[in-house]
Amino acid sequence: MTLLPSRATLFFSGILLSSVCLAEGEPAESVIKDSTKSAVSSFITAGKNLLGGVSEGVLDGRESVQGTDGAAIISSDEQMKDRINVEVLKLESSDENVTITLGFKNSTDTQLRLINLGQTGALLAIDQAGYANRLTGLDNADEVTVPPKTAVRQKFVFEGMNEAISSVRVWGKDYSVKK
Repeated sequence: MTLLPSRATLFFSGILLSSVCLAEGEPAESVIKDSTKSAVSSFITAGKNLLGGVSEGVLDGRESVQGTDGAAIISSDEQMKDRINVEVLKLESSDENVTITLGFKNSTDTQLRLINLGQTGALLAIDQAGYANRLTGLDNADEVTVPPKTAVRQKFVFEGMNEAISSVRVWGKDYSVKK
């Protein structure tokens, strides 16, 4: 585990470094600027790694256990294979957004829960020109639970499009819109 330097440590390190530089005749302004740049860069990198580890840990934890209702957790296209079939059921356009109803069919004897659907890039509406639009706002479900041997419908709202929608991408796999 990497320890992050405190503000006080950074401050006193800067003062110490500046006094050493002044004693040696170096241009203190340049050394302080470079030292500060390096310290802040290291701090931001450590923070980013910390947040990335937390996010991955939460996902790994959720995937490794069943839900309290016994549902198996699915968070990727690979995990859906031979378990969940996806179908684009309905498409409704307006000036501001596109509402797409997806069907999720569970072919197993176990309740399945698809998680992190609101994550950036997990669900995209692809137009005829090949451009993607993401989900809008907080109105979209982040997870969908599908009972054993049945299907559920779930609406998702995407940002408005300039071109007609040709497919919906779920975890990197495209599902065609029926015309």
